Amino acid sequence: MTEPVDEIGVDAALDLVRSAGGRATLAKRQVLEALRDNPTHLTAEDITSIVQVQAPEVAGSTVYRILEELERVGLVEHSHAGKSAATFHLRSAAHGHLVCQECGSMTEAAPAIFDELVATAAERYGFIVDPHHFAVLGVCARCAAPSRRPVG
Repeated sequence: MTEPVDEIGVDAALDLVRSAGGRATLAKRQVLEALRDNPTHLTAEDITSIVQVQAPEVAGSTVYRILEELERVGLVEHSHAGKSAATFHLRSAAHGHLVCQECGSMTEAAPAIFDELVATAAERYGFIVDPHHFAVLGVCARCAAPSRRPVG
């Protein structure tokens, strides 16, 4: 596993891109910095908007290609949150995501809360859960609050 970018730094991350046969471009640096400076789950469109503040010439398609490359070399992960767009974040320790189907919020959850599910999936079905690409859909506490629920 590649160490998280926030631990190794953007320059070392770009060295990893080079060692994997890629080029260390200014646009890749800007994408990595956008992800480092915004430790939430961002869509490719969010990342493009952040990068374009400093570099308006960087197209959304370029950001998508960069994200794909950074994911291939193990620096970035993407998550699916139900029906919404995929989100991206720097690779970190394995964790799952709790995604609210009402408001779209995404909460990172320690993998320990999924231990029983992971074990059961492996034992009963021979299915290996990828701890870096895991989302559970439901309703967050705020949306589930009685004041937010329709009566009747």
